[in-house]
Amino acid sequence: MKKSVLLIAGALLLIVFYLIISKSYPVLVVNSDTASFKLFNRELNAAINYYQKLSEKSDNADIFKELSKAKKEIERALLDKLIEDSLIYKELKIRLKNEDLKNIVNKKIKEAIDKSDIQKGVEILYGLSVDDFKETVLRPQAEKEILESRFFLENKNFDEWLKNEKARAKIMIFLPGFSWNGEKIIINE
Repeated sequence: MKKSVLLIAGALLLIVFYLIISKSYPVLVVNSDTASFKLFNRELNAAINYYQKLSEKSDNADIFKELSKAKKEIERALLDKLIEDSLIYKELKIRLKNEDLKNIVNKKIKEAIDKSDIQKGVEILYGLSVDDFKETVLRPQAEKEILESRFFLENKNFDEWLKNEKARAKIMIFLPGFSWNGEKIIINE
């Protein structure tokens, strides 16, 4: 009995160690979907890199100083975006076959990339590879546009649907300084 308890405890310890090292531990759970620290951190770094580059090109040098004050708000907005992305993806999976969804999203991403030479701009502005940019920015945006167009064709209000879905969702936040009030992410003071 002691051996099996020690074996289970050791296995759990290894799993926790792996999650910490790989940064795969959840910062957010939306219903049963999780968002990892790795994903959150990649998107946060992209947003911060964008604002840093913006401040370098701006006449207003105070933008970067304001960024450090606004970091909590950027994190809050990012958590909110991750919630919306999860809810939108779940709804699309209900409405479309997995392969159809994948094909439509890939087509929209390809159209966005073909319209511009984004590789250098993505690396400079966001500090992301093109593949990471596709996953972080283009895929969620394409999914949102697809669902919005479906709602438009059905004469339904997308924003109202999203608000209702957020209110119904079971959301847990594991990032210190933030909580869910039943409607939105709030910054704990």
